[in-house]
Amino acid sequence: MFPNTLRALIYSGLAALLTQPGPIQAAAITKTSKRGIAWADPGHPGDLALFNHTSKISWVYNWAPTPDNCLKTSGLTFVPMQWNDAGIASLASSVKSQKAKVVLGFNEPDYVEQSNMNATDAAALWKEYIQPLGNSSVRLGAPAVTNAPGGVVWLRDFFKACTGCKFDFIPIHWYGEGIGNFYDYVWSIYGEFGHPVWITEFASTSTNDTVVADFMSQTIRYLDTLDWVEKYAWFGVFRDDGQMHYNMLDTSGKLNQLGEIYLA
Repeated sequence: MFPNTLRALIYSGLAALLTQPGPIQAAAITKTSKRGIAWADPGHPGDLALFNHTSKISWVYNWAPTPDNCLKTSGLTFVPMQWNDAGIASLASSVKSQKAKVVLGFNEPDYVEQSNMNATDAAALWKEYIQPLGNSSVRLGAPAVTNAPGGVVWLRDFFKACTGCKFDFIPIHWYGEGIGNFYDYVWSIYGEFGHPVWITEFASTSTNDTVVADFMSQTIRYLDTLDWVEKYAWFGVFRDDGQMHYNMLDTSGKLNQLGEIYLA
C-alpha cells in the first residue's frame, strides 16, 4: 500500500503513454537478473537510462498491456499487465503483437482504490480472456493482491472460482515495516499456494532513510537466494517529491542511495 499522491503519479504517468519523447536506445547487454523495474514515472523517460545499461536489471512493467516509448527500446523485457477489465478483449492481440511470453494479472483487485474487482467476476474474465493465453504457452501471473488482511482472502476466493485456470506464478505486493514481516509474508504466500512468486511491488514505508536503505540492501540479497522467487521489483523508479522515502531518484533524476543499492 502506498499514498494516494503516488497513486496519482502512476495514473498521470499511464495517461502520458501516448505523448512521450522519442525512444532511448540501449546497448545490447545480457540480462539474467531477477531484478526488475516498476516504471512509475513515464513523464521523465530519460531517467530510464540509469537502469537499462546494466545486467542487474532484466525486466520492466508499467501497469499497462503495452509499453511506453522509452520501454520499447530499453533492452529490458517488457511484461504486459491487464490492470482491470478495461480493454481486456484486446489483450490477446496485444500480447501476440508484442510476442510477449509473460502476462501479469489484475492489479490489487482487493483494494477499492485500485482495480477493485469481485473475485468471482475476475475469475470469469480470466477464464474468457486470459486463460486462453496460457493455453498458447504464455506464462500467466495471477492477480496481485495487497498485503492487507483481505488480500489473501480475495486470492483464495479467486482461485476457488477460477476452476480449470492455469497460474504459473503469483505476483504479490508488500508495503510496511520490518524485514522479518516482509519475509514472513513472502514465505506465507509460497507456503499456502505453492506457486513460484514474483514480487512486483515492495518497499519499506519507514520514514527513516537509513532503515529503508538497510531494508532494501538485505531483502534484495535474500530474494536472490530463493529459487522460487523468480522476479522482483522495488517500488519504485520515480523522483523525490519530499513525501516518500522509497524512491530511487533524487529531485533532479539522479540515483540516490536506494538507486545505487539497487544497481550494485
